[in-house]
Amino acid sequence: MSHDVLAAAKRLAERQELAGASMADIAREAGITRVTLYRRGETRTAILVALRDELAREERERLLPVLAGEGDARARLTAAFEAICAITDERSDLLTGLDDPTLNAIYHDPGDDSLTRSEFTAPIVRLLRDGALDGSLRVFADPEETATVLYVQVTETYLHLRREHRWSATRSTSAVLDLTLHGLLP
Repeated sequence: MSHDVLAAAKRLAERQELAGASMADIAREAGITRVTLYRRGETRTAILVALRDELAREERERLLPVLAGEGDARARLTAAFEAICAITDERSDLLTGLDDPTLNAIYHDPGDDSLTRSEFTAPIVRLLRDGALDGSLRVFADPEETATVLYVQVTETYLHLRREHRWSATRSTSAVLDLTLHGLLP
């Protein structure tokens, strides 16, 4: 996926125009012709996959130091959730500009009864398992499912408080993490 097309798709999403945009609209936003877009094989599906890959890579890069950091799993999970709140804040225009089918394609495994893609939840799963071992977090029968609940709880609630209630980043992060983390204690 070319950088110009991905950047164009993100700009359209931030303006809440991606859902209704044709491939010609995306090409025009990228400053290329529709023929060039098709010649490159850049489809709507390819754009969503590239956007997912970029968002997941950004999260991985931000969370890796937390995963490898000092402290018990609860302390590292707290730092991970703080980072996820900050990432969500930085992406707020993009996330609110994506329609539900696009968000589902980016963040959810396909099919009914799906989980959030492991690209986004793997750090949480790892910390839940570490916490079960070091005793700083409850033991969960299904860490993957729990990670989906936690990821959605933190990102969606944080985004709602920031955008709809116009709370500060500090207030939103504190409120979300306080309730989230208390449910994880052993």
